[in-house]
Amino acid sequence: SLSEASPSPMASEIASSSPASPWDPSLPIHPIRRTLGVSAGLTRLALKRLRHRPGLSALALLGIILAVGLVTSAAFFAQAVDTVILRQELAELSRVTGRPAFSTRVYFFPSPRKRLGLEAAEQMGQHVAGTLSAEVGLPIQHLGLQVESGSMMLRPLAEDTRYDPGSAFLGTTSLVYVEGIADHIEILAGDPLDEGRSEGVLDVWIHARQAEVMGLNIGEQLGVSFTLGEQPIPVRVRGFWRARDPQDPFWFGNPDATLREALLVRRADYIAFVEPIVPAGSRFVAWHIILDESAVLPSRARQYVAGFRRGLAIINKYLPEARLDVSPLEPLEQFVQRQTTLMTLLLGFNVPAFGFLLYFLVLTSAIIARWQRRETAILVSRGMSRWEALGLTLIEEGLLFLVGYPLGIGLGMLLARLMGYTVSFLAFTAERPPLPVSPRGINLWLTLTALGAALLARLWPTLKAARQSVVEQEREHARPVRGPFWYRYYLDLLLIPPTIYAYQQLAERGTLALLIRDRPEDLYRDPLLILVPALFVLTSALLTMRLFPLLMRALDRLASATPWVTPHLALRELGRQHQHYINPLLLVIVSLALGTYTLSMAASLDQWLIDRMYYRAGADLVFEPYREGEETIDAAWVPPPDEFAGLPGVIAATRVGDYPAEIAQPGGRPYRARFLGIDRLGFPKVAWFRDDFADEPLGALMNRLALAPENVLVPSRLLEAVPLQIGDRLTIRVVLADGVEVTAPFTIAGVYRYFPTVYEDRLTVIGNLEYIFSFFGTALPHEIWLRLQAGAQGRAVLAAVPAMGFDPIRQRDARAWIAEEQAKMERVGIFGTLSVGFLAAAAMAIIGLLVHSYASLEERLYRFAVLRAIGLQRGQVMGQVLLEYGILTVYGALSGALIGAWASQLFAPFFRVTGEQGIPLPPLIPIIAQDAILRLALAFAGAMVVMELIVIAAAQYRRLFEMVRMGHPG
Repeated sequence: SLSEASPSPMASEIASSSPASPWDPSLPIHPIRRTLGVSAGLTRLALKRLRHRPGLSALALLGIILAVGLVTSAAFFAQAVDTVILRQELAELSRVTGRPAFSTRVYFFPSPRKRLGLEAAEQMGQHVAGTLSAEVGLPIQHLGLQVESGSMMLRPLAEDTRYDPGSAFLGTTSLVYVEGIADHIEILAGDPLDEGRSEGVLDVWIHARQAEVMGLNIGEQLGVSFTLGEQPIPVRVRGFWRARDPQDPFWFGNPDATLREALLVRRADYIAFVEPIVPAGSRFVAWHIILDESAVLPSRARQYVAGFRRGLAIINKYLPEARLDVSPLEPLEQFVQRQTTLMTLLLGFNVPAFGFLLYFLVLTSAIIARWQRRETAILVSRGMSRWEALGLTLIEEGLLFLVGYPLGIGLGMLLARLMGYTVSFLAFTAERPPLPVSPRGINLWLTLTALGAALLARLWPTLKAARQSVVEQEREHARPVRGPFWYRYYLDLLLIPPTIYAYQQLAERGTLALLIRDRPEDLYRDPLLILVPALFVLTSALLTMRLFPLLMRALDRLASATPWVTPHLALRELGRQHQHYINPLLLVIVSLALGTYTLSMAASLDQWLIDRMYYRAGADLVFEPYREGEETIDAAWVPPPDEFAGLPGVIAATRVGDYPAEIAQPGGRPYRARFLGIDRLGFPKVAWFRDDFADEPLGALMNRLALAPENVLVPSRLLEAVPLQIGDRLTIRVVLADGVEVTAPFTIAGVYRYFPTVYEDRLTVIGNLEYIFSFFGTALPHEIWLRLQAGAQGRAVLAAVPAMGFDPIRQRDARAWIAEEQAKMERVGIFGTLSVGFLAAAAMAIIGLLVHSYASLEERLYRFAVLRAIGLQRGQVMGQVLLEYGILTVYGALSGALIGAWASQLFAPFFRVTGEQGIPLPPLIPIIAQDAILRLALAFAGAMVVMELIVIAAAQYRRLFEMVRMGHPG
C-alpha cells in the first residue's frame, strides 16, 4: 500500500476512484478490493501521463510498432518465401510424374518364405501407411492396394478350335486385383466389375486396347498358367474397360500403360483362384499412399525428408526388403538445400539488424525513463510506494504494448508482402504475384524477447528514481551528466580484441557457408562469427563516440573566441551538454553505418551474381557445333569465327578448345588436368575477364602466349604445389577424343589466379589452340564463344545457327542464366531483406533522435525562453538549434558512412553463399557505392535537421511564455 504522506493531486484523483480509498487507513478494505482500487488508480495515472506528453507517447508507440513489425516481418517473409520455393519444387515433381507431390508407393516381392496373401496385404497396408504417416508427420489422404500374381502365360484352351494346334502361347499377362478400381474405370462392353464371385471359371476384365489387339470378344474363354507344362486355369472375359481419368490421383501410374496387359479380377476371386496357385500368395504387392499435401509446412521440410527415410527403415523391420518408389524425397532435399542457402544469408543479414533493433528499443526506453525520473521522485515523495511506481511504469508500457503489438503484427505482414515485390535493392514491381504471407510465420518468442528488453530498460531507471527523494533528484540533475555505462568502463576498448579475433576466424573460413554443417542454425554454434559484422559496427561506433566529447570540448574552447552570438551559444551548448547527445548520436551512427553497409552489400551481391554467371559461361553465349553423321574428329567443316560475327546480335566470335589432359610429374602420378586452347587474338574481344584474375591484364597474358606456340598459362596454385617457375617445361598429354591424343612439351609463360570456366576441381592449363591443331593438320572439335550486342537474346542467336548447316549443343547462355537467377525467390528474399532493413535503420535512427528531442524538450524550451527574455530574436534561437543539430548530424552521418563502407569492404566477401559445394567462384568484390552513400548521408542529415527544427519551432510557439511564467524546466 501507499504510505500515509500527503497525496499529490494525481494521487488524490486515484484515491477518489473507489468508495474506500486505499490512502485512507481508517477504513477497513478487503485486500483484493484494495489491490483493484490501486490498479485502477495507477491505470488512470498512466493514461494521464501518456496524454500529458502526446508527442513522446506517440513516438514511443511508433517505436514499439516498428520494432514488432520488423521482427515479425522477417519471420513472415521467410515463411512465405519458403512456401513459394517448396511449392515450386513440388509442382515440378507433379509435372514430371503426373501425380500429387506427396504420392508414393511402397512395394514388396513376396516369396514362399515371406508369404503375403491379399488379406494379409490389406492388414499390412494399414501398418505401412500408418508408419509412413506417423514418421513423416502428415495425415493419410489415400491408401490404395494392388496385388498381382506375377507374369503368366496366356494360352488357348485345349478344346478351343479357333487357334492352330501349335498356338500354345498367346502372350504374357498377370492376374491383378486393385482395391476400389471399379469406381475409376469405364466399362465399354460387357458386365461391370462388381463384388461378386466367379463360379467354376475365373471372370476377368481386360483393357479395351488389348482386347482390340488380340481380337477378343465378351464371354470368350482362355487359359493362364505359369509354365506350358501346367494345366491352365480357365478364365472368361466379362468386360472391356478403360480409365475414366488416367490423371486421377487414384492411379500411381498411367493405367493405359501399366495395366494394359493385365487381367483384372475381383477380391473374392483373387483369394479363391489366384492365391492357391501362387506359393507366396502373390508375386507383387504395392501400397499406393498419398499424404495430405495441404498440411505441408516449409519449416518441417527436414523432418519430412528424415521421416520418409526413417519410415522405410521401420517398415523394413517388419516387412524386410520393402522398397519405396518415387517419392518427394528429391524435391524436398532440393528445397532444403535452397532453404539452407536463403536462411544462411537471411540470418547473416538479420542477426546484426535484430541486435540493432534491440539496442534501439533499449535506448529509446532508457531515454524516456531518464526524463521521467523527476516525475517518479515527486510521486514517491507524495506517498506512492516503490512497487507502485514500478507498477505505474509497467501499466504504462503495457498500454503501449497492448496497442502497439497488434499494429506491429499488421505492419510485419505488410512489410513481408512488400518485400515480396522486390526486384533489386529498393526496387519493386507490382507485376509479381503477392507472397502467401501467413500468420503461421510469426515468431512469438522473438517479439516477446524484444519487448521484454524494452520493458526492463524502462523499469530499471524507474526503480532507481523511486529510491531518491526530490531533493536528491534535483542535486543529481544539477551535477554534470555522467557518461553512459560503456563510456565510463571503457567497454569500447574491451570490445576491440574479440572483434579482431572473430574477424580473423571468419577470414580463415572464407565464407559463411563453411560455418554450416547440416542446417542454417549451425551458424549459432559459434555465434561470435555470425555477429562479427554487427560487433565491428558497434565497436567502431563506440570508439567514434569516445572521440566525440574531445571534439566537443575543442568546440567549447572555440566558442569563447567567436564574436557572433548564435555560433557562440551553439558551440557552448555542444561543449557543455555533449553527454546528453552520446546515446542518440550513437543510434544515428550505428543506423547509418548499417544502412551504408546494407547499400554496399546489395550492390556487391548484385554484381557478384552477374560475375558468377559470366565466370561459369565464359562469354555472353557459348556452344559446340554439331553435325549429325560426322563421325571423325575432323572439324574443318566448322566455319571460321568471322562468319559467326554475321549472325544477328553478334559482335565478335572466337574458338575455344576444351579437352581433358594430364600433366606429367617426374617420379609421381600425373596430375589430372584440363587443357583450354584459345585463340590469343580473338579471345580478348569475346571472353569475360576481371582485373583481379591475374597480376597482369588479359592482353599481357595473351602476349605471353604469342611469344612461342608451346607457351601456356598455369594457375598459381600449381607453382605453389610443385617446384616450378616461369620458363620451366611441362609435359602434357591432351586427350582430344577417344583414342586421339597428343603428348608434347609446353613452356610455362605466365600465371593466373582465376580464369573464366576454371574451377578448383581440376588444374587448367591455358594454351594456343592452333598449336594443338598443328599436330593433326586440321581443326578439331571446339566451342564457339560469342560476344553479343546489348539487349540481344541468346536464344534468338541460337535459333539462327542451324542455317549455317549444324546444330548448337552444350549451350551456355550467361544472360539467360542471370535472368533465371534474378527470378528466383532466393534473390527476392535477399534483396527484400536488405531493402526493408535499410529503410528500418533510417526510421529507427530518426525516431530515436526525435524521442530524445521530445524527452528533453521542456528543459530546452526553458533555456530558449530565458534567451528570448534577455533579448535574443527567434531567428537567432532557431539558428542556434540549426547549427547544433547540423554539427551533430554531420558528425553522425560522416562517421556512420565511413564505418559502413569499411564494414562492407571487410565483410562482403564472406557472403559467398550459393548452395554450391565449396567456395563459389569468382571471389566477391565489395562495391562501395560512394555516390549513393554520399546522397544517403546528406539526405539523412538533412531530414534529421529539418525534423528537429519542426519539433522545436512548434513547441516554442505553443509553450514559450508558459515556461517563462513557471520559471522551471519541468
